[in-house]
Amino acid sequence: MLSFEPEIAAADLSPATASRLIAMQRRKIFSLFPEIRALAWIGAMLIASGVSVLISKHINEIGPLTIAIVLAVAAAACYAWAWMRRDRQSLVNDSILLLGAMLVSADAGWIESQWHTFGPRALLFLALFHAIGAYRYNSRALLSLSIGALAGWFGIDRKIDFIFSSNVDLALRAFVCAAILAVWREVDRRARKATIFTPVFDHTALLLAFAGALILATNRDTSGIGVLVMLALATATTIYAFRANKEAYLLYAAIFTTIALDAWVWQNLHGDALRSFLTLILVIGAVAGLMSAHRRFRSRAA
Repeated sequence: MLSFEPEIAAADLSPATASRLIAMQRRKIFSLFPEIRALAWIGAMLIASGVSVLISKHINEIGPLTIAIVLAVAAAACYAWAWMRRDRQSLVNDSILLLGAMLVSADAGWIESQWHTFGPRALLFLALFHAIGAYRYNSRALLSLSIGALAGWFGIDRKIDFIFSSNVDLALRAFVCAAILAVWREVDRRARKATIFTPVFDHTALLLAFAGALILATNRDTSGIGVLVMLALATATTIYAFRANKEAYLLYAAIFTTIALDAWVWQNLHGDALRSFLTLILVIGAVAGLMSAHRRFRSRAA
């Protein structure tokens, strides 16, 4: 097993720092941050789901106006808690803030379902509200909710089956939403040098752009254009991944391109044996390409 204990011992470090690093090398201490963060996120989701179940079971007894007021008060309490502790970052505070934002979304959806106040504009208002909260609290979770509401306003569903809808208009809306996020990302990056939002913009914009290209590729009338757009996106993403040293982006390029090419094969070629063979070749090629790229990233890191 590779160990850096000799290098740590030889380095000019304080005894406390050296002992802590050596303990990490020996796996005597290790971080539970990812596990605790996941549990905190799951806890917020469970509470929000419990609120939804409670409302659905007792809607007649509670009344629509009372439900709207209670949700608003609970959301305000969550935001107030996070604001009073804004100088002390913790997973608990972040989870309470996320819960408050989800309660706001639930309350907005409830009000719209009962009184039809704003129509589709409600999602746009939610996107703006969560965006303001994201910048005020410097929260990527709230930014994700804002982007989700914006995508919903464009008619982009979070369900995976929207990708295979073959709706060209939906593909164009996905491209427009991705372009807006790309512009938003660049403005945010230039205006705030220490921003932590860039990865959120990158991942979401790429997913939307690839989803739009895949919708075109799965439409029989636009399959050729969709494949060309997909290949162009995959090429640009691959170049960016190597330049920025972000291996995860290669997964988007490989997975979406393989699906798009498989869709083209099954739509335009005849013979199940030929199509199955080409599908297998494409999948093997994608896996081999990802393994080769992974080795390159590891060698560069070393």
